[in-house]
Amino acid sequence: MFGDRSCGYRPKFGFQISILRALLSLMPVLAACQTAGHTDAGSPESAVIDSQKAIARNALDTGKPEAALNSLRMLLQQYPDDAGLHNLMGLTQLSLKNHPRAIKEFQAAFKKDKQVATGLNLSSALISAGEYQRAVRLLTQLLAQAESTSYAYKERLYHNLGYTYAKERNSAKAELWLQRAVEENPTFFLSHLELARLYERSNRPEKAVASYRKAMDYCLVCFEPVQALSSLYIKTGRTGEARRVLMQFGKNEGVSADDLAKAKNLFTQVTANDLPIKKVGG
Repeated sequence: MFGDRSCGYRPKFGFQISILRALLSLMPVLAACQTAGHTDAGSPESAVIDSQKAIARNALDTGKPEAALNSLRMLLQQYPDDAGLHNLMGLTQLSLKNHPRAIKEFQAAFKKDKQVATGLNLSSALISAGEYQRAVRLLTQLLAQAESTSYAYKERLYHNLGYTYAKERNSAKAELWLQRAVEENPTFFLSHLELARLYERSNRPEKAVASYRKAMDYCLVCFEPVQALSSLYIKTGRTGEARRVLMQFGKNEGVSADDLAKAKNLFTQVTANDLPIKKVGG
């Protein structure tokens, strides 16, 4: 269900969970990663611009980045110095997988507002573009800035550092930063999910199971940890556990119809594989 799983503003789950969908995703908005920005209060046009920003955000949340793009193009022609509009255009371009333009827009926004949250979005765009070393340098800068400001969500910075190192296959540093993220915020779904994947890749299945279950607990409508845990159970011959996980997911309120269909299809496959096969001519 998910693509990139770095942290920044995330559209609703049905469209993306990243950029986790990066930005990943991804569904009601992941409040823990919402950094869309606002217009400066007191500006004569602030009410109008904020209203238009809300329309663009809604378009992103409902999986219509093309509509957001059309609206933001016109607004940026009128208000080229508005950091919030550049931030939203960056999110839109990221949703359209236009990574170079997303980076350019986030850079413009960050240059103007110098906010940690905007820099976080820029780091997600850099990660999506495979610019891992640039992302690490930026995130290191943002950590120092966060220490001297009132930025309250340091787990997002820790997560993106861990995720970047995971993409570089530096498992030791990835685990270090992802662990810091869940220590800072034990309910942080994305870091539990990435830790689970790291544990699975490093042949620590029981730790992977525990982290997948935490990810499921903290995002009841997310299919990705359910799919990953079910697949791990199937690989290790625990198909009964896989069925129970899928059945429980199907009972959760708020799951999208698309993800329910995916869960049902996987459940059918697991059940079919468990059926005894009658030999021809036997």
